Amino acid sequence: MTRHRAPRPGHIVLAQRIAQMLAGTIVMGVGVALLLLAKFGLLPLDVLHAAVAARAGWTIGGAIIAVQALLLICYLPLRIRPGLGTITASVIPAVTCDVLIGILPTPEGTVPRLLLLAAGGTCFAIGTAAYLGAGLGSLPRDGVMLAVHQRRGYSLATIRITADIACLLLGAMIIGPVLAARTGVLGIGSVLLALLLGPLIARLRSFFERVQTPTVELVPTPTSPKEATP
Repeated sequence: MTRHRAPRPGHIVLAQRIAQMLAGTIVMGVGVALLLLAKFGLLPLDVLHAAVAARAGWTIGGAIIAVQALLLICYLPLRIRPGLGTITASVIPAVTCDVLIGILPTPEGTVPRLLLLAAGGTCFAIGTAAYLGAGLGSLPRDGVMLAVHQRRGYSLATIRITADIACLLLGAMIIGPVLAARTGVLGIGSVLLALLLGPLIARLRSFFERVQTPTVELVPTPTSPKEATP
C-alpha cells in the first residue's frame, strides 16, 4: 500500500496565516517599545517616526500610522495592491508600542538598557519576518521595498539597509542630530540595527514562509496486487 500526501484545507491555512500575521505585528510593536525604553537609538524608520512625533506633538504610535499612511500613496504609481497585512502592520505595532510605553518602567543602568536594545531588535526582526512570511500584505514601506526587489532584482537585504539609512538621516534632520542623540532617539543602536536587521529579517522570513507551506498528512490509497503482497 502506497501513501500520498494531501494538503491541509484552505481555510485552516488561511487562519494560520492570519494568526501568524497578527502575532508578528504585535511582536514588532513590542520591539519598538523596548528600543524606545533602551534609549540607545531607534530603528532607522522609527527615528523618522520619532522625529515626526516630536514635531507634531503626537505619540510614537500616532506618527507610525501617519507616516505609513503617507507611504501608502507610493502604492499607486507602483501599482501595488495592498493586503490585509498592509493595514494591520501599520496600526497594530503602533498601538502595541503606545500601550507598552505607558505601562513599562524606564530602566536605569547600562546593562539593562543594552539588554533591552538586544531584545528590542530581536523582537522587531522576528515580528517583521513573521508577518511578511504570512504573505497577506506588507507594511507600506516594506511593500515598496518588495516591489523594488521584484522589479529590479536587488537583494532585500541591500534594499532594506539603503532604506534604513535614508530614514535615519531624514529623521535626524527633522528632529536635529543633537536633540535626537540627547533623547536616545539616535545612537549607536540605530547604526547597528540598520546594518544587522536587514540580513536577519531576510533569513527569518524564509523560515516563516516555509512554516506557512501547507503541511501534509499521509493517507492510504489503493495499491496494485504486487505492492500488497507481503
